[in-house]
Amino acid sequence: MQHFFNPENKFWEFMGKITDIACMSFLWLFTSIPLITMGASTTAFYEFTLNQVKDTEGKVWKSYFTSFKKHFKKATVLWIIQLLGIAFFLADLWAAWNFIITKGGIAGIAVFGICIFCAVVFFSCCYYIYPTLALYDFPIKKLITNSFIMAVGNLPVTITLVVLTAALFGLIYYMSGLFFLWIALFIFFSSYFIIGVFIKYTEKDDDSEEAPAELSDDEKWLV
Repeated sequence: MQHFFNPENKFWEFMGKITDIACMSFLWLFTSIPLITMGASTTAFYEFTLNQVKDTEGKVWKSYFTSFKKHFKKATVLWIIQLLGIAFFLADLWAAWNFIITKGGIAGIAVFGICIFCAVVFFSCCYYIYPTLALYDFPIKKLITNSFIMAVGNLPVTITLVVLTAALFGLIYYMSGLFFLWIALFIFFSSYFIIGVFIKYTEKDDDSEEAPAELSDDEKWLV
């Protein structure tokens, strides 16, 4: 019983992280209200949670706004690209669906299937792009390329993130008033899976330094 009430107990450490996440959710909501800043807000949130996973997080307020300012330009560009991508794929899916209704046939189904596949790949990349920016300040092109490599090369993790997203939408649907808290919990729990992907590639990079050889695209991601 005495061990349970020890502040260094793993349970209380975890609850401390959840408390920080709750505080961070309000910062994320406040700084996302202009909408155009949502990319920077999400990047700052991910930087904090990824550091939480490694037990290297700092103070909530300072850590958040330091990251927000540091990554604002790139995160905003990525957010605009993401919004344009969402609009593009929604329009494509709507057009393909109408094509099936009006024309039908195998051609319409094939076009709709291709649109769905491309949309899934696009949205899968979005899971990784802000966490990558949070820890690795790569150029925009490299961020997008690496996000694609990780999304396709780590399908079990990507599928897990899709499942978490489904749970997120379920919580938002039934308890929409706390949507910012559910988003915060999604970012927190997804960070545990994403950091594992990062470790996989950074370990490959370390091995390549010990034994120089022709590197694959996956292994060049930190070069």
